[in-house]
Amino acid sequence: MLRQVPFFKLLIPFVLGILLSLSFSEYLSDITLVTAMAICFALAILSTMFAAKWHLRWVFGLIATLFLTLAGFTITKSYLGSTTITSNAEHTALVKLLEPPENRTSSYRVVAKVVAVKTNEVWESKNEKVMLYFSSSDTLLGEQKYGSILAINATFSPPPEPLNPDQFNHRKYLKLKQIHQTAYIAPEKWIFLQNQTSLAKKLAFDLRDKLLALYQKAGITGNNLAVLSALTMGYKNLLDQETRRVFTASGVMHILAVSGLHVGIFFTTLSTFLFFLSRIKRGKLIKSAILIAFLWCFAFFTGLSPSVVRASLMFSLVVIGTSFSRTTNIYNTLSSSAFVILSFNPMLIADIGFQLSYCAVLSIVFFYPYIYHLLFIKNPLLNRVWMLIAVSIAAQIATFPLSLYYFNQFPNYFLLSNLYAIPLAFLILYAAIGLIMLSPIPIVFKGIAWLLDALLTALNYFTRLTESIPYSTSNALAISPAQLIVLSISIALIALFIYSKKRQLLFVSLFGLVVFFVLNLNMYFGTHKKSEFLVFANRSASLMGYNHMGQLLLLSNDTTVASLPDKYSFALQGYINKNRIKPSRIHIENIENDSGNNLLHKNFTLKHNDLGCWIEVNQKSMLIPMDKAFPYAEKREKLKLDFILLNANSPKIDNILAILAPHTIVIDQTVPNWQVERISKTALQKGIKLHVVSQQGAFSLK
Repeated sequence: MLRQVPFFKLLIPFVLGILLSLSFSEYLSDITLVTAMAICFALAILSTMFAAKWHLRWVFGLIATLFLTLAGFTITKSYLGSTTITSNAEHTALVKLLEPPENRTSSYRVVAKVVAVKTNEVWESKNEKVMLYFSSSDTLLGEQKYGSILAINATFSPPPEPLNPDQFNHRKYLKLKQIHQTAYIAPEKWIFLQNQTSLAKKLAFDLRDKLLALYQKAGITGNNLAVLSALTMGYKNLLDQETRRVFTASGVMHILAVSGLHVGIFFTTLSTFLFFLSRIKRGKLIKSAILIAFLWCFAFFTGLSPSVVRASLMFSLVVIGTSFSRTTNIYNTLSSSAFVILSFNPMLIADIGFQLSYCAVLSIVFFYPYIYHLLFIKNPLLNRVWMLIAVSIAAQIATFPLSLYYFNQFPNYFLLSNLYAIPLAFLILYAAIGLIMLSPIPIVFKGIAWLLDALLTALNYFTRLTESIPYSTSNALAISPAQLIVLSISIALIALFIYSKKRQLLFVSLFGLVVFFVLNLNMYFGTHKKSEFLVFANRSASLMGYNHMGQLLLLSNDTTVASLPDKYSFALQGYINKNRIKPSRIHIENIENDSGNNLLHKNFTLKHNDLGCWIEVNQKSMLIPMDKAFPYAEKREKLKLDFILLNANSPKIDNILAILAPHTIVIDQTVPNWQVERISKTALQKGIKLHVVSQQGAFSLK
């Protein structure tokens, strides 16, 4: 079998080199790597003289494997890089916008390239990607396009580390995209100089804007417009968090990520329109050239996402093969496309979309025939339904471990949702093609626009309906990296057993599943034995949590207490998922609601008095001072306690320390920086320990 997939044998050591570089790149210098590769290359040439000796054929294979591993390591190391811009110092710089600014809730955000920095009155050339933020009220920034050259005054700083436990690591995410610095640009700190665009990229962005305008002209707005722009162009900036959550929970988020499904539909449609070329001389070559050109134009238009590049490369290889009357092995085609993509950007190995895309295709290609042939259905309509079910099950088999690891949830009704989502996605894509092609004919345009809007409304309605069904999603299904590896290996061994019928493989895979469940039990008992009190990092409101044996009590001074987990999901969701806390086991309490004692567990008490809100947990006492008219008394024996938690509404620190003697002061993230400095100075003078959440991260009392 391996002889039919030579690229797979090349891909494995190359990927191994990439993975090793992500963890150990700092231990090997560039000179060492280049020297080692040169030696391997020379040895590979020398080893060809042994090629005629069958018993020594492994020598060339070993050297080639080592060379590919070093190549993967070296390419990845060059991508990792580091910043060349001095952090936390004000700079005058020239930047080029690499995309149109994205209008977010509180700011504009855009990826830019620093092309020059002024240092000591001398302009120094640079070539480094950065993430820039502008004020949401800066309307002039919203008018900028891809390729705009701006002169800015900015203080660059590394992306912040996550302050909460198990929170999304934005710094690591940006590092994988070769972004090491961020900066906020005030409205008066930048000016537009000129446009400097790449023609191909400019055409792609202009085409996207024209299609959005066409959709709006057709009367498609709101969620329908957001879903349509994501489904046809891969443009997700219009999708709100609620729509993303609903589509994810229903198991149909994949249709909003432009992928092989979309490429296949467009490819099949265009191929059908070009049927006449097969009847003329050299028509097959002309048709192939047009199809390949279209595939890569579409890939470029959608932003060269990993799934589209993979699908475009696969279809291109298939087209080239058929043009020369050669058959292609799908596994070799997949391996070659992955090898080429990772050669250009090895950082994609850590991209969730890249991983899910390849796992889904591999799973469908292998498992679908076996699943489909389990049933024989004569009725054509029912057979189509069974085909959809078989494809959905096949795709889930290999992507299931990744979904658990990254998203900690599983859509229970994915079979039901895909029965309507995939056909509707087909119809919407064909209707969108018709709308674009027939837009010059007003009557036809209006008819297709009405149909397209109705299809989008149906897709949104059924998706929300599926998500609203009880138990639509299994939550709190976090697994560890070890569990991910064991489960993935077990699935691969089951696939090999199905192919080879060797029982030993089945027994080993079953043993792997046993190991997985043992690890799962160990993780379950570890999380459900935990007893921990935390002060989370959160800017807009004080946010605390008491996690005891799988139950989480959330405390806040936010009056909209009922929506805390959703409202502050960025701060909370990672911790909730990793600790496997189900929504039904989350309780919420407003600390400013003086309703008497609230006893959740025997070792946790919450009560109020004239000083504020008292929390007693694990025999430790914490006060959250609330009354601005805090009682002041100089000559009075001070009350000793373990912790004081200060927030933006706390009384003056001098008044508090006049009657209280805390062991530690905890300052949450709602307190402004100037107040933090003042409180820190006072605490230092009085010898009181200090924990500043905005600097040290969430406060944890275990």
